[in-house]
Amino acid sequence: MLLSLTEPQEEFVCSESKYPALVGGLGSGKTMAGIYRLICLMISDPSINGAYYMPTYDLLRLRALSGVEEELEKLGIGYKTNRSEYTVEIQGYGTMILRSYDRPERIVAYEVAHSIVDELDTLPKDKAALVWRKISERNRQKCTNPAGNTIGCVTTPDQGYSGFVYQKWVKSLQDGYTVIKSPTASNPFLPEGYIQQIRDNYDPVLADLFLKGEFVSLSANKVYHFFAREKHHTDRILTDNDRYVYVGIDFNIGGCCSIVSVIDGKNPITVDEFISHDTRDFCSRLSNYEQAGRKIIVYPDASGKSGSTNATGSDIDIIRSHGYSVDCPNANPMVRDRINAVNGLLSHDRWLINTDTCPHLTDALESQGYMKGVPEKFSEHPAIDDWVDAAGYFINRKWSLGRPVVVTNIGMSL
Repeated sequence: MLLSLTEPQEEFVCSESKYPALVGGLGSGKTMAGIYRLICLMISDPSINGAYYMPTYDLLRLRALSGVEEELEKLGIGYKTNRSEYTVEIQGYGTMILRSYDRPERIVAYEVAHSIVDELDTLPKDKAALVWRKISERNRQKCTNPAGNTIGCVTTPDQGYSGFVYQKWVKSLQDGYTVIKSPTASNPFLPEGYIQQIRDNYDPVLADLFLKGEFVSLSANKVYHFFAREKHHTDRILTDNDRYVYVGIDFNIGGCCSIVSVIDGKNPITVDEFISHDTRDFCSRLSNYEQAGRKIIVYPDASGKSGSTNATGSDIDIIRSHGYSVDCPNANPMVRDRINAVNGLLSHDRWLINTDTCPHLTDALESQGYMKGVPEKFSEHPAIDDWVDAAGYFINRKWSLGRPVVVTNIGMSL
């Protein structure tokens, strides 16, 4: 009954382990394999339900729901999807429940026999451990599977040696935990040049992580280990020829950090930075950059859609009310994705900074390190992490490396 699968996909789908993990590169077909394994487990025991977990409901809607429907159609199995409840009733079998784990405390009030958790290693170790415990609590429905209730994991090894996946599946040497590696190159249906595209945009260490699915050390170096003041310095300042100004801002009570950039050709150049007391103060300071008819586009912290550094009105509403354009996603990108986007530009010398006019940003890029596998955060504001966050919102929005979706003959790949 197997569809056309790559060797790693087939090994994962057919694994008899209680806790198999498909650890792989971008575009290697992890999500498709996870969906297909769960379907196979469910149709082998018509009385059971299954659960599929992803980091956000946006990903469930855009990736998982359509992926489940696609695989069921290939198998000729009928289904009924409830998109508001995120469930798929499989005709003649049980129900697949799809849930986000962005708020682990909400993984309650249902039980299943088998689960798949997608991209678990995007989370810091402590939160991933909590998610794993909450999912395990739901896995209690009686089933006929010889291994009992199972939980499969499909993920890129984002957190490297310091992450939950490495600690749980590799270092702990527990029974029932099996790792299957799935390099990007194992998918023969990827577009020509895709692998080289990843190599061109990621730094070499992360290229191994995201192409080979290798666990790597992410804590031995500073976060932005490719930044070098001498190499990435420019004397560039704003000129009358600059028609657009791009401003990244990190909102904080106690001081909002902003970085000011232009784009030359296809690359960003950061020419200034400033601190504002709150959002209205930020807007008043933007007027300093409006000369010569420039258009200002703001790239804010997405939390500003609901929060505010002022007594009334959300931060983003206040910015728009002052006539400035705002480019903001529904939710902030994952911290790791922002770091990867910044390091990708730095490793190829594509982001230049006027280190004379941007001393705080320069210091932050030089000094921010990892603490227990995650970038250092500070409770008092403004702090060094606020400056790199402001830069990251802008850079990730314009030069996101993302996690491309590739629709191929072997299904949907993340």
